[in-house]
Amino acid sequence: MVAVAAAASHEFLEHVGELELRVRAPDREALFAEAGRALADELRRGAAGVPDAAAVLVEVEAADQAALLVDWLNELIYRADAVGLVLVAYEFERLTATALRCRAHGVRVTIATPVKAATYHGLIVAEEADGTFVGRVILDI
Repeated sequence: MVAVAAAASHEFLEHVGELELRVRAPDREALFAEAGRALADELRRGAAGVPDAAAVLVEVEAADQAALLVDWLNELIYRADAVGLVLVAYEFERLTATALRCRAHGVRVTIATPVKAATYHGLIVAEEADGTFVGRVILDI
């Protein structure tokens, strides 16, 4: 019998003034990519935008993998807010429990849902016994 890794997935739970993002993925890279895509979906809310051909280098370091997820999402939020570029595709060159480096591609779009920040409130990033990675982060909207 061959074990098949489950595809990455996410869901949002709405609270007053915030969104709770829950992510599940077969490995750390898929977890970070899915969290990024989930954020991009929320920021765009269906708007296609104009693809930007230039790759963007994103580098983030943090004390642990939970903080790395928050810092990753905050970097994506910053780029969307500051330059109107929602990053939607990620090629990780390096991803450890405390650092990441990736080349990302994005779309220029008017932000549909402003997200202020990813927070540490209720933050969880863990590897389950079967090797699946799960994450939970609250987004301040």
